[in-house]
Amino acid sequence: MLSLSTVLVLLAFLQSCNDGAIYDSVHSFDEKSWGKQDTAVFKLDVQDTLSNRDFILTLRTTTEYLYNNLWVYIMVTAPDGTTSKAAQMIPLARPDGSWTGRVSGTLVESRLRFDSKPFPIKGEYIFKITNATQQEEIPYVMDIGLRIE
Repeated sequence: MLSLSTVLVLLAFLQSCNDGAIYDSVHSFDEKSWGKQDTAVFKLDVQDTLSNRDFILTLRTTTEYLYNNLWVYIMVTAPDGTTSKAAQMIPLARPDGSWTGRVSGTLVESRLRFDSKPFPIKGEYIFKITNATQQEEIPYVMDIGLRIE
């Protein structure tokens, strides 16, 4: 028979395997470059309109990335067809040039929680994320991800 402490450890382990994400997807960029024409599209079906959700962007660049941030537009289309658009800055490096994100070899992973709220209605939501900079191409960008917890 299992002891109470063994059961508690097992439950804690199983809980840690559930990281709380209801959605987690990544859009990769060809040639490690994010062009103005390249839109990351994320679609998800929402049934829970009561729970508060954290909305997180994850950007992976190489250590050759030239700037200390990256501006993006986030456009959301709700199931009823209403849309919203917001500009968001993803901080990547401090003024001294050190990375704010997690560095592994030549990759830098930066995360930004950009909102926290429940979904207002049930149905399919479409998130479109575009490069909001003045440049046609942003080199050394590997991918961008959307995670909803």
